[in-house]
Amino acid sequence: MILLDADVLLLDCRYPADPRAPVNRKALDALRAAGAVTIITTQVLLEVVGVLSFQTAAADIPSLPAALATKYGVGILPDPAVFPDAAGWPVADVAAVMTRKLALGDATLALQIERFAPTASALLTWNAKHFRGKLAVPVLTPEEWLFQQPPAGPTP
Repeated sequence: MILLDADVLLLDCRYPADPRAPVNRKALDALRAAGAVTIITTQVLLEVVGVLSFQTAAADIPSLPAALATKYGVGILPDPAVFPDAAGWPVADVAAVMTRKLALGDATLALQIERFAPTASALLTWNAKHFRGKLAVPVLTPEEWLFQQPPAGPTP
């Protein structure tokens, strides 16, 4: 299972001129081609929806979560159908995670990973330096993840 951070999806959706965009797209394509189980947390989902909402008609915003899950072929943890509350963490738990020097959004992401995806293979993020040594899973940039993948064999 591979986790994606919001910046990976936002780079693809909104910033195609960014110099990292080709590598980012290559990583997303490789994940899909490999049939990798790719997951986003509800924190990531809501971060992306929040950014996209500024350039989306208000009537279309409620459909963004499902559209993003479909577009990127990702699962969402925790499943909003089972856990409909977005931020039901006790303040003490969030503050405890913040001792790792994580901002609110990153602390919530860390809690969701610890609770719902502690055995994930990696979190892919362009902000790897913010997360390294602070999460229960390995943290890689999409470029680092691609570098670790075995070369594709010849096409028949």
